[in-house]
Amino acid sequence: MNNFQRKNKNFKSDEFLPTMTRIFSMTRYFGVSTCKPSIAFGWTVILFLMLLAIEVGAIWKIVRLLGGWAVHSTDSRGFTARLSGCIFYGNALLSLILSIKFVSSWEQLSERWSRTETDPGLRLPSDSRIKRRTVLVSAFVMTCACVEHMLSMMSATGFDCPPEEYMERYILSSHGFLVQNDEYNLWLAIPIFIMSKLATALWNFQDLIIILISMGFTSRYNRLNTYVHRVVMLERNLKEGTQVSSENHMRFQIWRRIRQAYVRQAALVRLVDDQLGALVLLSNVNNLYFICLQLFLGINSKDRGSFINRLYYFISLGWLMFRACGVVLAAADVYIHSKKALISLYLCPELAYNLEIKRLKYQLKNDEVALTGMGLFSLNRELLLEVAAAVLKYELVLVQYDK
Repeated sequence: MNNFQRKNKNFKSDEFLPTMTRIFSMTRYFGVSTCKPSIAFGWTVILFLMLLAIEVGAIWKIVRLLGGWAVHSTDSRGFTARLSGCIFYGNALLSLILSIKFVSSWEQLSERWSRTETDPGLRLPSDSRIKRRTVLVSAFVMTCACVEHMLSMMSATGFDCPPEEYMERYILSSHGFLVQNDEYNLWLAIPIFIMSKLATALWNFQDLIIILISMGFTSRYNRLNTYVHRVVMLERNLKEGTQVSSENHMRFQIWRRIRQAYVRQAALVRLVDDQLGALVLLSNVNNLYFICLQLFLGINSKDRGSFINRLYYFISLGWLMFRACGVVLAAADVYIHSKKALISLYLCPELAYNLEIKRLKYQLKNDEVALTGMGLFSLNRELLLEVAAAVLKYELVLVQYDK
């Protein structure tokens, strides 16, 4: 026991928190900043007002269509197009608000996180790979999002579009729910063009936040579980005749510190979940809607379009499903790793068993530690199967009624 503790004296915190702070500092370029007076916050206010104006316009178009006031009603999917556009920008607006809320709370959350990491009761080795994994995942999401969005622009305009007509064709194709042919002008098109890029960035960013925070929690639980496993292995190697009362007391104190570390970690997860829960709910509901929409449009599409349209459809749907699964699976790892130490605890020898080990086993068995959507559901692997079943059921119902 003493040897193992000496190995952990050379403790230093890992680079996860500084890396996340740097990532959040860069989000001000697409409008996500803290609520402190600054140029970045001024840009956030402008972005909010512009997204709000687009969302109001999209809602008004739906109201006009449902009221029978719309002049342009030749599109058989007019309502679907208007509704999806309204939800897309509504998601961007809510995502902006909730991301600002979370980023603004990050300073306090990171301080609490750091205190949990560096608690003198139980100092664990740092995760030397967490910074690299965080950067790689962020770069991967950013690259895939850019590729997917460039394909959407190509799909909207085609390859035969003259440069001078590009903006008009793109806006009328991708934002037909908002702007009709006789309503188009360049001064309206440019802000919409910019807002569409920022709305896409916000959509991908809300998923990225959940994935990265989940990676940080999983890393911490993994180190705790490794520590428990090593302590159990040392307990198993102890000989019965070498125990004295002072050693028993020392082992009891070590197990108490381990149990308290798990208590603090669970409290940290719940604290972060309080700030992140609304974003988790928004992300999952929005992803579910657009997966159902993409599948429905793909199944009922009679005109398959050009090669670039088909390519964009499959890549867009694949990227959306990959991102939705990534969010659930990354967050599910938090739940799985929060209970993983039980495997090691069951190997603890009877000779070393004490009250603190019993308390720790009870705690890990009965304490449900997971990220949630505002308490409505927990992100675990079972949720993925439930959502897949729901998507299949809804698609069958929509196809049946569409016929």
